[in-house]
Amino acid sequence: RNDPSTSTIKHYIALGKAYATFYKTGAKAIYTNFRASQGIQDLVDTKHDSSIPTAVSANALTRSEFQLLYRNWHDIKRVPIFGLVFIICGEFTPLVVIALSSVVPWTCRIPRQIEADRKKLETRRGISFRNLIVEPPTEKGVGALERMQVLHISWSLGLSSSAWDWLGGQYPGLPTWVLRRKVASSVEYLELDDKLLGDPKRVDELEVEEVRMALVERGVDVLGKSSESLRADLIAWLKSRESAPVEKLLLTRPSVWPVKPQYLSDKSS
Repeated sequence: RNDPSTSTIKHYIALGKAYATFYKTGAKAIYTNFRASQGIQDLVDTKHDSSIPTAVSANALTRSEFQLLYRNWHDIKRVPIFGLVFIICGEFTPLVVIALSSVVPWTCRIPRQIEADRKKLETRRGISFRNLIVEPPTEKGVGALERMQVLHISWSLGLSSSAWDWLGGQYPGLPTWVLRRKVASSVEYLELDDKLLGDPKRVDELEVEEVRMALVERGVDVLGKSSESLRADLIAWLKSRESAPVEKLLLTRPSVWPVKPQYLSDKSS
């Protein structure tokens, strides 16, 4: 007769091995993306003074190329720490990285982890919006934002660990100058990505998961929404950007953007 506890242990060991295989595949994908990005990076380095914003302004990059560079750099920065965790924990890595999502490269994140991270982020974003009492800016620029505003954007986009929230004060978290720098970097990225997305009609060309990722990066809730609603949100963002800066949209819900998503417009008509 089989011991249930033994069967359970064997099950988790097998599951751990499956995850280990998944992570190894993800690591290979990082290398593949690195190789694929080298030609693009060389172009940026040699013809645009190593400046991605300059390359984007010169229309030298497509959005796919821009995203490849951005995501590849995101993953490469995380390889040393994630690799160390994997070496130490081996098949138990999935149990560890649940609490350390920020160190996991995109190519090594399992769907369940992505879903859980988005749920936490949306909960945190909702709390922050309820506490946000400062009027959104009308002009472009992170420098003029108040601490509560840069803190909200940081919470909404997941720019810093929730562990910092345990620090004291009325508005806990990282020092304002650190938050401002993180937010400024995100705003610049979104401005470039918006330019490369271009015509809102192009949103229909994106895969649904690409739309989700774009919305998460813009502080928009995605869980439980249909593909039509997700596309409507991104289209509304791009149309709103014609008259509003990124900072204002990050500090407001889609329901009060200059151009509301189609599904909200239909309800109000």
